[in-house]
Parts: sequence; C-alpha cells; structure tokens
Amino acid sequence: MAVKKTASVKKHEPDLKAKSSLYLWPFVAVNVAVFLSVVINKGLPLSLQSLEQFWSQVRAKNGIIAVSIPIAVIVLGGVLSDVAKARLVFWRWQNPLPGCRAFSHLLAADPRIDGKVLAAKHGRFPRKPSEQNALWYKLYREHKMKPMVWYSHRTYLLTRDLATIAACFVLLFSAGAGLAQVGWKTLACYSGVLILQYVIIASAARNYGCRFVQNVLCEECNCCRTSPT
Repeated sequence: MAVKKTASVKKHEPDLKAKSSLYLWPFVAVNVAVFLSVVINKGLPLSLQSLEQFWSQVRAKNGIIAVSIPIAVIVLGGVLSDVAKARLVFWRWQNPLPGCRAFSHLLAADPRIDGKVLAAKHGRFPRKPSEQNALWYKLYREHKMKPMVWYSHRTYLLTRDLATIAACFVLLFSAGAGLAQVGWKTLACYSGVLILQYVIIASAARNYGCRFVQNVLCEECNCCRTSPT
C-alpha cells in the first residue's frame, strides 16, 4: 500500500510549451496582417483602421489563413534545431547554448550566486564550453522542478521560438514583398521593421536564457548552503 501511495503522489514534470501557442499564434497573425497590407496597399499601414481590415481577414474563423496559422507556427518552430535557434538568439556560431558560458561568465554576473560555495562542492569549474554546459545541465536536471527554474526555462523557450519565427519572417516576408514589387522605399522600410522586430525579440530571449542558466546555479548555491556538511 505504501508503494502505491508513493507512486500516486509522484510529481509530473510541467509542460514547458503548454501555453506557448497562445502567444505564438497572435504573433504570426499580426505579422501576416501587416504583410498583406504591405503587399496589397504597396506601403506600410499608416493607421490602425487600415490594418484592421487585413486583421479581420486573418482572424476569420473559416478563412484559409486562420486555419493555416497553427500549421505555420508548428512548421516555423520546428524547421530549425535547438542549436540553430540558440545561434539566432545569442549570435554565436560555436557553442551558442547559454550553458556553455555558465561558469566562465554568467556565474560572476549574478550577485545571488556565491562561486566559492559552488566550488567547495564541485571543485574547479571547467573552462571548455562543452564541459561547462555538461556540468550545468547536470545541475539543471537536479533543480528543473523548482518554480524559479522551470518558469525561467519556459519564458526562454517562448522568446527563443518567437525570435526564430521573427528571423524567418525577415527572409520570407521581405522576399514576398520584393516579388510583389512594392517599391524599394517601402521594401527597405518594411524589411527594416522586420529586422528591428527580430533584434528586439532576440535580445529579450538572450536575457531570459542567461537568467535561466543563472537561476539553476542560484538554486544549486542555495542547496549547498542548506545541506549539512
């Protein structure tokens, strides 16, 4: 009976992407509405009223665009690997994952983390990026159920996917507007807006990714302080 009771109360890991679509779908829909406005009107929407016309077409329940948006989100979110997505966020080709800089950069940048406490338990920190990521990932596996960790992980994954989709839009929508012959000034302005959108979201995802790594180290540091010697 005790075994069954223990099994019944076993915690399940939270779904980190459970509600991501609630944010990804509107993001894609708004970008599609702006794209349609640019292509059809041959210029950027200058008022909310002009954009509302295309927004109503995109969100129409029986419209082909509305039906295609969930599929587009799935495809755009899965077209690149996790490493490729990290490259788009951190702008690093080699060792782009944030855990690769966990002990060489991110640890010292967070005042919550006491490096001496961690070193007392884990010894000398690795210097190679791959070894840093391996040690950090081991710590993540131990603390992934902590609310501070999984919440920051979920936020990072969401903004990372948003940045990935935004990067795809820079290529796809800029090319589409160019083929529609919207004019070079409009094309330049529209492409600039798409690039700015990507840069802003990627910067946010980068910050959230670093905070995610630091939160894991913070939890490990607190664990070391409270554990008996």
